[in-house]
Amino acid sequence: MLFGKHIAPPDIQSDVTLMARIVEHTRINIIITDPEGSILYANACAERDLKVSRDKLRGMSIESLISDVGDGMPWKDLQASLVHDRSCEGRVRLLCKGAAELTCSLHAFAIDDTAAARNVFVFQFQDVTAEIKSVDQIERKNIEMAKINTELIRSNADLKRVSELKSNFLSIASHELKTPLTSIKGYSDIIIDTMKDKLDSGVFRMIESINRASDRLHRVVNNILDVTRIEQKRLRLKPETMDLAAVARECIEELVQFSSIRSIKFECIAADNLPVFLGDTMRMQQVFTNLFSNALKFSPDNSTVEVHIGMLNKSEFHIVVKDQGIGIEKSEQKKVFDPFYEIGSTNRHSTDFSKFMGGGTGLGLSIVKGVIERHGGRIWVESEGPSLSVKFPGSEFHIVLPIEAKIEWDDDETRTIKLAELQEVKIKERDSAEENIEMKPVILFIDSDREAIEIAKMVLENAFEVLVAETGEIGLSMAFDRLPSVILVDSFLPGMDGYRVCRILRSQEETKNIPIAFFSAGSQSSEIQKCFASGADDFIVKPFSGKELVEKIWRLLMKKKEQQNFK
Repeated sequence: MLFGKHIAPPDIQSDVTLMARIVEHTRINIIITDPEGSILYANACAERDLKVSRDKLRGMSIESLISDVGDGMPWKDLQASLVHDRSCEGRVRLLCKGAAELTCSLHAFAIDDTAAARNVFVFQFQDVTAEIKSVDQIERKNIEMAKINTELIRSNADLKRVSELKSNFLSIASHELKTPLTSIKGYSDIIIDTMKDKLDSGVFRMIESINRASDRLHRVVNNILDVTRIEQKRLRLKPETMDLAAVARECIEELVQFSSIRSIKFECIAADNLPVFLGDTMRMQQVFTNLFSNALKFSPDNSTVEVHIGMLNKSEFHIVVKDQGIGIEKSEQKKVFDPFYEIGSTNRHSTDFSKFMGGGTGLGLSIVKGVIERHGGRIWVESEGPSLSVKFPGSEFHIVLPIEAKIEWDDDETRTIKLAELQEVKIKERDSAEENIEMKPVILFIDSDREAIEIAKMVLENAFEVLVAETGEIGLSMAFDRLPSVILVDSFLPGMDGYRVCRILRSQEETKNIPIAFFSAGSQSSEIQKCFASGADDFIVKPFSGKELVEKIWRLLMKKKEQQNFK
C-alpha cells in the first residue's frame, strides 16, 4: 500500500522492456557481439557517433571499428581478455565513417545469453576525446609555461648580472671621474684661497670658472650615484635634529645669484612654533635645492615661488613649493619622479631662450622622491598643465614628512643630536687642536693617487707630518714602524687592496687603536659599508675640500684621545 493505493507486483516482461529502452537511449555507446565479434546490437548513441545505421552495423565485425593506432587496444587483445577473464577495461579508438576517430574508455564483459544458449560480449564505449584533448592542451600549456618560467629565470639572472655590471661600472666610472676631479678641485681651491693677489684678474676668473665647473661635474656624478643608491634601497641617512624652515631659507640664499638675474622672488612662509625635524640635514638640503632649482627652471621672469612649511596634523609636516611656471600635464605628473625624465619645453616659455634655465640630467625630482620616501614621507605634484586660457598655471609640489620617522637609520646614534651640541663639539675640537699644534701628529696616507696626495700634503703640511705609501704592503710596513696618529687608506690599491690593509691593521695589537679613514673616490653604499665592515672609523670622499679633510682628521684625533682618557 502506498498512500492508500495497492501496488501491483512487478511484471518481469515490463522490466525487460524498460531496461531495453534505458540501454537504447543512454548516452554511452553500447554494442553487443557474439564471441567472434560479429555485431548483434548497437544502441542509438553508437549509431549516432559511428555515423553508421544499425541495419548496416548488424552483422559487421567490431574489429573493423576498433583502431589499434597509438595507445588503442586491438581486437585480438580484447577478445582474449573477454574469453579468459570475462571482462576487460582500457582505452580504444573507434573508426567513424566520414569523421575523425573517437577515443573512448572501454568497459567490456561477457555474459551468458540463456535464450540463445551462447555467450555474448557487451562493449560500453564512453567518448573521452574532448577530455583527452583538454588534458593534452593543459600539458602543452604546462610545457609552454615551464619554458616561459625557464626564460624568466634566465632573464632575471641576466637582469641581476646587468644590474651588478651597472653597479660595478658606476663604481669604476665614479672613481675614474673623481680621481681627476680631485686634482682639478684641489688645485683650484688652493689657488683661489692663497694666490688671488699673485694672479691676473682674468686668469683668476678662469680658475674660478674651472672650480665651479668641477663642482657641477662632481654634483652630476653624485646624482647618478644617488639614483643608483635609491634604486638599490641603499641610501644612507645620518640623523640629526634640524629646523626645516631654516634649512629651506639657507637653500634659497644659495640660489639668490640665479633667481635675482631673472627677477624671480622666493617667499618662505613657515608656521609658528614648528617642532624640530629628525632627519639627514644634507639630504634635506638636497631636497630643497632640487625643488627650488626645478621651480626656478620652469618659471617665467618676474614671478614668485612660494614655499609653505606647516603641519598637516600633530605628527606630520606639510611642505608646499608653489611656482608660477608652465605647469605639468596630468599625463606627466607621475613620470616626473622617474630618473632621467625631463618635462616641459623651452618653446612654451615667455622668457628669451638664452635666459631659460631648462635642461639637465632629469635626476633631481627622482632623488627628491627617494630621499623623502627614505625618511618615511611621501611626495606628489598638483598642476592643471598649460592651456589656451592659462599659459602659466604653475605647479605645487607637496611633501608630507613624519616628525618622528619610523625607519632604520644607518648611524649608530641612539639619541637625538642637537645642532648646538654639534657646534660645541667642533669648537672644542678646534681649541684642543690649536693647543697641541706644536706636536705635529703623523698622518700616513696609503694611496697611489699622487695628485690627490700632493693636494692633501699642501693642505696639511703646516699642521701635520705627512707620510706616504703607494702600496698596501709598504703602507703596512710604515704603519708598524712609525705608528702614525691617523691612517688614511684608499680602497683601490695596486696589489693588496685597502680593505685587507685595514683588516690587518685592526688585527694587530700595536695598530688596532690607530684611527683609520678610507680616502677614496668610490662612494657607492656597498663600498662604504665594506670599508666600515673592514674596521674603518670614517670615510673621506674624493674630490675633497681642504676644510673637510682637516676637520675629519682632527675629529679622528679627538676620538682617539677620548678613548685613551676613558681607559
